[in-house]
Formats: sequence, structure tokens, C-alpha cells
Amino acid sequence: MKKILCVGHSACDITYLTKEYPLENRKYKVDETKMMGGGPTGNASYLLGKYNQEVSYITTLGTDPYGVSIVSELESVGVDLKNSLIRSGYNTPCSMIITNTSTGSRTILNHRNKNIIPEDYKIEYDKKPEIILFDGHEIELARLALKEFPESLTVLDAGSYKEETVELASKVDYLICSEDFARDYTKVESLTPENYSQVFSQMEGLNGKNVVITLGEKGCIYRKNGELYNHPAFQTKAIDTTGAGDIFHGAFVYALSNNFDFIKAIKFSSVCASLSVEKIGGRESIPELNDIYKRMEKWESTDFKI
Repeated sequence: MKKILCVGHSACDITYLTKEYPLENRKYKVDETKMMGGGPTGNASYLLGKYNQEVSYITTLGTDPYGVSIVSELESVGVDLKNSLIRSGYNTPCSMIITNTSTGSRTILNHRNKNIIPEDYKIEYDKKPEIILFDGHEIELARLALKEFPESLTVLDAGSYKEETVELASKVDYLICSEDFARDYTKVESLTPENYSQVFSQMEGLNGKNVVITLGEKGCIYRKNGELYNHPAFQTKAIDTTGAGDIFHGAFVYALSNNFDFIKAIKFSSVCASLSVEKIGGRESIPELNDIYKRMEKWESTDFKI
């Protein structure tokens, strides 16, 4: 097990559960609501704490009720927040999530004000992290972490296309990007088996080390020994896909921390994320480790060469 640092975005997720996506200019009574912490590296750090990893998290939060709740959640699983910027002058970002339980899809509306990083801010750890996970947010903090810990193994959760995310993508050891990021970066209309090879090669042009493109229910694509493969997603009934990508990335970092090889890390992450969509919410849907290993034993996946 290695010391892990997560750097990025936190938010309070307020989820509304519906059986169908609402139409404009109507009123709806939702079936249920949930409120919990969220954010890509926020969810990943929670997962790593839940799985008993030595994990620290650097983010910005306010001292409002949302921020207090998020801090309580993370500390409950042992996440070290001593280098996070938690201040009364900051605003805790909030996300409203509309989850269509009939399909498992979710729509997210996020509001955040930029929390300014003090010029004299420094990262202070007695033990340097061996693995760092970024999410493309809080770019000033990410730059500081890269400068402070140049020998750490680095992973990027590239979810949405932004200049800051592209900057980090060119510097990390593992670029794990969403279908949306790959599409926007390469300017293709959509990713299809016919253009997988072209798109993947362009992503490798951005990051010449290790690239994985996640494709949701279509699994993910990666390269091994010069050949491109499609790793299928574990088949499950999706109720809520909120946080599934965050959970994939957190699980991948867990796998690296525990010395899994590249292919086993992908399989572990895929099963973990797939199990999460069977439950409502981001953090509450993180599966138990035993359940992941049981599913991995039963699941004989065949990776298809592209």
C-alpha cells in the first residue's frame, strides 16, 4: 500500500430521483432526494479511505453547512485534509443532480465560485505521496503538487475538456479520459469502433505514456503490446450512474497502490464502477471490496482486439 494524494474538486451533491426526465415549464413531485459530498477526486478520496488506503486530499471548501458536511464525511473514512483550504470566505460548490431511475442516466447542474489560492500557500507533508490523482480542477493546487512531488506516479481523471485538463494530461503517467474528453479533444463527432484507433492515437500524442478511454456501458479501450483492445463493461442493471467515473478512477488508483498489473487494474476498476450504478448516489454506491473480488472471480471477460 502506498501513500496517495488526491487534488481537485469537491461539491455537495443534491440528487433528485425521478422515473423520467422532466419536461420544461412543469412541476414534478420526485420520488426521493439525497444529499452527500461529491466531486471527482472528492469521491475518489472517499473510496480510497473506505478501502483503508493512506490517502490525503487537497481541495477548497467553505465553512458553510455544505462544507462542514463534506469534511465530516471524508474524515469518517480517514481522509487527511490538513492541506485542504477550508475557509469562511470560500463558497462550497453545489451540484443539483436529476437522476432518471428508469435508465440510470443523470443530468448535473453545478454552481461554483472560484476560491482564490493564497500566494503563500504551501503543501506540507512529512511523508511524500507515491501516487497523485488529479481531476483537472483546482489547477493552481495541481501545479503546486506536480512541482512539489516530481517523483510521484501521477493519474488524471480527464472528465470534461478544458485547457487546464489538457495541460495536466500532457504531464501525467496515466491519462484516463472520458469519451466526452476524447471526442472534444480530437474534434470527432462521436467515438465509434471505426475511429477508435484514430482517436486513441491522437490521445497518445497528448500523453505518450499510458492512456485509457472510458466509454460508459461500452467499457474502455487501452493499448497492450502495441495492440488496441476494447475491455467490455461488466453487465449490470443501472439505476443511477452518478459518480461511476469517479469510482472507476479511485478504484484504478487503489489498484496501482496495491501493485495490480495494468490489465487487472482496468478489470478491477470496471467491476467497481459497474457495481456502483446498481445503487443510488455517488459515495453511498461505492461497493465493498469483497463484492468486487467475488464478481471478478465470476466474470470471464474477453477483451476484443480493435
